[in-house]
Amino acid sequence: MDKTIYLARHAKSAWDSGVSKDFDRPLNDRGMEDAIRMGKVLRHLSWKPEKIIASPALRAQLTCLAFCDCLGIDEHKVVWNDDFYAAYMVTLLQSLTGLSESINSVMLIGHNPAMEDLLIHFCDEQALQDYSQKNGKLFTTGNVAKISVSGEWKELLGLEATLEKLLRPKEL
Repeated sequence: MDKTIYLARHAKSAWDSGVSKDFDRPLNDRGMEDAIRMGKVLRHLSWKPEKIIASPALRAQLTCLAFCDCLGIDEHKVVWNDDFYAAYMVTLLQSLTGLSESINSVMLIGHNPAMEDLLIHFCDEQALQDYSQKNGKLFTTGNVAKISVSGEWKELLGLEATLEKLLRPKEL
């Protein structure tokens, strides 16, 4: 069975927000605009996941809620995974391999470096080179990648994946 994984990095955050904890850092104005614009593009492309698993950090929450609003997804159905905040790639992989086989599409919303590491893990080098920016950056804030795999979630580690598309807010 074909599966679709949407990897999303939170939109641009406000470094100057004055909050004492990084976890509580909100989106800045551009980040909020990008999250809404990206949500509208996801809706236009019919990139609507059956399940969303997201970091509970404020900037990831706000990005997720903007996507939910644009896609018509009930925010109460989002799984807020505390382990996504300071996750390593293996944590993200475990969240995927543990999914029910009745789910065919999932969106993970989190932070770098784990999100970019997972993208690199799944995708061949040529596909990634095609999407690398001139400055060498690949998975910047607000990006959403669509990855297709054929097989079951529990076999994900041994499956070939295809990067269908990588969207960046500044390229929309």
